Amino acid sequence: MKRLHIGFDDTDSKDGMCTTYVGAVVIDRLIEMGAKIIDYPRLIRLNPNWILKTRGNCAIAIEVEVEDDLIVKIKNMVLDTVEKLAELDYETTNPGVVFLESKNIPEELRAFSRKVIQDIVTIDEAEELAKKIGAEFFKFKIGRGIIGALAAIGERLEEDFTYELIAYRVPSNRGKERRIDRESVFKMNELTYPITFDNIDPYTNEIRITPHTPCPILYGIRAENPFIAEKAHRMVKAFEPIERWVIYKTNQATDEHIKSAKISDVQPYRSFSIKGEVCEKPRIIAGGHVIFKIKDDSGSIDCAAYEPTRKFREIVMKLAIGDIVRVNGGVKPKPNLPLTINLEKMEVIRLSRILKKLNPICPLCKKRMKSAGKEKGFVCKNCKKKLPKDAITIEEIPRSIKLGVYEVPPRARRHLAKPLSRIL
Repeated sequence: MKRLHIGFDDTDSKDGMCTTYVGAVVIDRLIEMGAKIIDYPRLIRLNPNWILKTRGNCAIAIEVEVEDDLIVKIKNMVLDTVEKLAELDYETTNPGVVFLESKNIPEELRAFSRKVIQDIVTIDEAEELAKKIGAEFFKFKIGRGIIGALAAIGERLEEDFTYELIAYRVPSNRGKERRIDRESVFKMNELTYPITFDNIDPYTNEIRITPHTPCPILYGIRAENPFIAEKAHRMVKAFEPIERWVIYKTNQATDEHIKSAKISDVQPYRSFSIKGEVCEKPRIIAGGHVIFKIKDDSGSIDCAAYEPTRKFREIVMKLAIGDIVRVNGGVKPKPNLPLTINLEKMEVIRLSRILKKLNPICPLCKKRMKSAGKEKGFVCKNCKKKLPKDAITIEEIPRSIKLGVYEVPPRARRHLAKPLSRIL
């Protein structure tokens, strides 16, 4: 028996297909061929900020044990499946397939995977690594997908991971409105949350298990373990047939894309976690977006809570100069604008004191006194009692924000962002 690692990526387009569906078909065909699948197939989300990311931004890896005489047949089956299902007519769809025959994953490949999830990698780098570790790779068109294919094989999910059960539509229904019983989704969420998560958006009552693209996916249920995912799947009522379903082990909801950094380390097309002090008050700009600035000992940077984050913006607006926060988010440059952290999460670590000068209370009438004029102190309008200018009082204004971690709502959450239900 031999251990074979299979990875592929970049099969979809904005108008259809999904790499996870290609994976589901490959899995069924592997089982039919007698291959033994090791653990769960892996769905690996890649750097969400890269301008060349695919629509779904995920790659698939499957690990199997097979007899020697099956290896060539399996490789041919995978290549044939990718070729037939991928959206090859689209310029931006450039699939790649990687095979690695090995019981162990080289350290160089593990490091490469982390880089693909957090940074930027070229096709040349992927080819060079594949040749170095003895992996076979196959490129359709320019074959950008070999980057994700290699990364999916190298990401072992040995620390934090979740699961997602994905149910797929029959071909005749793809592109049509998805028909799901809303009440069954809310009931499922009630019975399984937080072991399943991001099923609904509690602020808008939107169902979040169904995508809004013409892809083959009917719905996806994210969960802490595969057993609750399947249980939740049984609770959801679909008013259309399900062609097939599969459970993937995944790096979704793990914050794996985030790197801790100083402000001076921030680069575009990456995601960071930065601790800093609020140095400019939050303000609302055109479109309803909220902007504020933080600083550390290396510099300062803008942070943004965009309109789709809804109530999260209200929390951000309560920040004040001097507050200490930790912000998580990605950086996508925009013409003529400074680099900005697009917020996914924010931890309020320390609140500054907000002090306000107040006119004194009259000791006789117990009413707030008025100014008697510049440098003339204060006078009571009722009893005419006077006090000197140094009688002014200073009071601390109660803050309407508390220490703690705040997150954008599910409707604005990235696949990789870790929800608070997995942290608290």
